[in-house]
Amino acid sequence: MDNPKYALAMDIGGTSLKSALIASNGEILKKTFQKTPIDSQGSEETIIGTFVRIIRSALQIGEDMKLDVAGMGIGIPGPFDYERGISLMKHKFAAIYGLDLKQKLIQRLGLREDFLIRFEHDAAVFLRGEAWRGAAKGYNRAGGLTLGTGLGAAFMINGQILSKNSGMPLYTIWSLPYKDGIVEDKVSQRGIIARYKELAGRDCPEHIDVKEIASRALRYRDKISLQVFEELGHTLGEVLKSIISDFRAECLVFGGQISKSFSLFARPLKKQLQSVPQLKKVAPGRLIDLSALYGAAKLILQSINTDH
Repeated sequence: MDNPKYALAMDIGGTSLKSALIASNGEILKKTFQKTPIDSQGSEETIIGTFVRIIRSALQIGEDMKLDVAGMGIGIPGPFDYERGISLMKHKFAAIYGLDLKQKLIQRLGLREDFLIRFEHDAAVFLRGEAWRGAAKGYNRAGGLTLGTGLGAAFMINGQILSKNSGMPLYTIWSLPYKDGIVEDKVSQRGIIARYKELAGRDCPEHIDVKEIASRALRYRDKISLQVFEELGHTLGEVLKSIISDFRAECLVFGGQISKSFSLFARPLKKQLQSVPQLKKVAPGRLIDLSALYGAAKLILQSINTDH
């Protein structure tokens, strides 16, 4: 049997960056896994310097171990020109707005011009990872939602992510009008916290986060916390029903930190979606913290000929 090929996978979030070398058989090379804080409001040098340091360290390990590193897959939020590798974000990573990140990394790291570097939307790499190693495995038509500081969505048919020419997801869900605002206002971290504060009134602690609200629901069956998650599930189902139905999804998986509390909003969500005929599975991701890394690696590994 041939030696496995490896991909350097990176999952770039607003506050941290995960990275690892991942083999074509799905094995994560443990000594290369890193979770590094990143300042998305920092200067160009701060941001690029962090990327370069992490990539150089992983590639050096690959070289020392004589591994066949085929390229680098990078999951990053939008707006972003994924085809050309140019960040179009202004709310975070503003210092690298308009920068050709691909060329910058090649120059700073002294890589070959043809070294394979590919970028993909963070929700898409999550779904790609779950389709390869997790809860969406074996389904032809799958959707993936990521719930955290924002709302991300991706859809896949037979292993191919559906996207626009720029690489942005085909369906935009976060900005859909909903009640007095947009969907993301209701189902993101800020939406959950705002609703909890609204219901709790004066009894609300000054600094409360989603993790604490979920903990109160799970451990103490706190009525307000339970209601917040009940409403979250109902809202998600209401918004997703027509999209999931139009797409004819067989499987819908949820990622992001809020999805770790899936059991708290699963019932109302599934109730809303029970009328979608093809939908067989609605579940949290099996690998929530690692899915995006697996997906970023798969982005590279499926681009090359890896018939093992």
